[in-house]
Amino acid sequence: MADQAERKKLVIIILSEPELVDDLLTGFLDIGVPGATVLESKGMGSIIKQEMPIFAGLASLFSEQTGSRMIMSVMPESVIESMFELVEEMVGQVDEDNSAICVTLPVDELRSIRRGK
Repeated sequence: MADQAERKKLVIIILSEPELVDDLLTGFLDIGVPGATVLESKGMGSIIKQEMPIFAGLASLFSEQTGSRMIMSVMPESVIESMFELVEEMVGQVDEDNSAICVTLPVDELRSIRRGK
């Protein structure tokens, strides 16, 4: 397991194939990522199609996918390359453009704040 003093990164993955989330989280455990938060999300194209009929003519510019998942995790810098390889391996099985977007950001400070005694 990574040392507490090791630098951390915030990883944000936007996954357009929600059925891959369980396998991705299992893979995270295998590479030493202790936790992640998964949120349901909608892309701009989906919102334009569904909620802004004035832009209906632009609908053909966006994919048919209506939902996605955003996975956020703070992980040690040492597992970032393994995380990218894992996502590439899983998403490589999907025949769709932009099946995932991955971003890493530096974490300057991390505190786990709990209420109580």
